[in-house]
Amino acid sequence: MTHRRLTKLLIVHCDDIGMSREANAAAKELLIRGSATSGSVMMPCPWAYEFMTWFKEHSQLDIGIHITLTSEWQSYRWRPLTQSPSLVDESGFMYRTTQETALNASSADVARETLKQIKQAFDWGAAPTHIDTHMGASLARLDLAKVYIDAAQEYAISPMVVDPDPKLQAELLNQGYDPNLLDLMQSVSTPKITALYGAAEGRTYAEKKKLIYKQLENLESGLTYFIIHPALESDSMRIITDSWQQRAWEYRIFMEPETKDKIEELGIRLTNWRELAGTPPEI
Repeated sequence: MTHRRLTKLLIVHCDDIGMSREANAAAKELLIRGSATSGSVMMPCPWAYEFMTWFKEHSQLDIGIHITLTSEWQSYRWRPLTQSPSLVDESGFMYRTTQETALNASSADVARETLKQIKQAFDWGAAPTHIDTHMGASLARLDLAKVYIDAAQEYAISPMVVDPDPKLQAELLNQGYDPNLLDLMQSVSTPKITALYGAAEGRTYAEKKKLIYKQLENLESGLTYFIIHPALESDSMRIITDSWQQRAWEYRIFMEPETKDKIEELGIRLTNWRELAGTPPEI
């Protein structure tokens, strides 16, 4: 299913839920009272259970699994949920980069880990609506992409894939993706995104907000996936990542009523994976 239509559809997606208390708290606020419409959880991270417990009580929301095969931070690391030797570095944690994962991970280990991350949510009583991929690692090789899509189909949930129109296809090829991967994504019968944005960075809050509004103004028709990494500001977040300020600002910007008004003013319709797939909430 593609969305080549005049309507500008927008998923405002909270990435990296579960990585910290601050990320969880920000996502909850944004999904209930802000402009976020979707989010996904990093199941190997220590705060995944807390968020999934909350999600069970808010099952009308659109929450997926952020399939996690990398652990990028300097001193804050996590391990696979499975005993998968090809997924870990010499310290026993997931590799820091997508490139290292692509070079070392076996497709069998990736399959076990991917299925375990999805199953873990169901075992905790939560019903995720979709999967996407942390740092793009699940799409780093064609065989890993097949694992990713097969896992989503096994659990009857949507995999986040792109509709490889010429513009987006050129961008992905420039990033070194396998051309056969584009054909694979095209073959999947699922809602497909036609544009992918990460929230613009700014040197100040005002500059970042202005740049994000410019991104929204430039949206074309189709289904746009707009990724944010919201988190509350804290000493812990300052230790975890040097992107803490951008994450705190993204939370504030998408909590502002002005941002919701801006989206409406631009004629953009907010949506999510649950709506696109016609999936009713768990009761």
